[in-house]
Amino acid sequence: MWQAIASLYFSMQEKSAAVIVAAGSSRRMQGHDKLWIPLAGRITLARTVDVFQSSPVIDTIVLVTNNERLADTCTLCKQEQWDKVAAIVAGGTRRQDSVRNGLDALAEINTICSWVMIHDGARPFVTSTILEEGLRAVQQHQASIAAVPVKDTIKQVQDGKISATPDRSQLWAVQTPQVFAFPLIHQAYHHPVAQADVTDDATLLERLGYTVTVFFASYTNIKITTPEDIVFAEAHLKGSTE
Repeated sequence: MWQAIASLYFSMQEKSAAVIVAAGSSRRMQGHDKLWIPLAGRITLARTVDVFQSSPVIDTIVLVTNNERLADTCTLCKQEQWDKVAAIVAGGTRRQDSVRNGLDALAEINTICSWVMIHDGARPFVTSTILEEGLRAVQQHQASIAAVPVKDTIKQVQDGKISATPDRSQLWAVQTPQVFAFPLIHQAYHHPVAQADVTDDATLLERLGYTVTVFFASYTNIKITTPEDIVFAEAHLKGSTE
């Protein structure tokens, strides 16, 4: 118990930041911007930022949004008085371009940052416990990502036919935050390998030969992607307040 407290205290002496990526196009939300949809009266992006703003392990927040929402995001930050938000920057064509823009902004405003958490703005159910677990994990391994073991049997399919059944005990569903030593991930995003498409931040480090670990997050740490996710999110919020 005391060792865990001491470890967390030590981690809080080093500067930790969050890059919250909120620049997506919401193509699967039937024309609605998922980040600005109210969930039980509070928009998705606000619920996400609230967690990082209130966390004792986060010093600085960089928000990455699309060009159309820059003014709205600035207004929201002023209204909410999120004093940890140090920069709001425009995203790029791909998610990885948006992340790079956020990391570059962080490098300019916080040169002594040790750790950075890269998080999807559309994951509003991240918790302070997940952030603390991520920070502990990254201090040990330099690169660690939130994930949960899969519950379903997974089939690999080609042309409508099952080609393989991976061992479920070795499969984890990846989430965010993905947490890294800041110099490591910042340099990686400026490596030529970063020009190719990557599905997440960890993939980039894997291609460069680095080891990335996982830490257990939560099955409720979902990403709002489709209208069905809104239904689940509303039900979850209702259940948590009853």
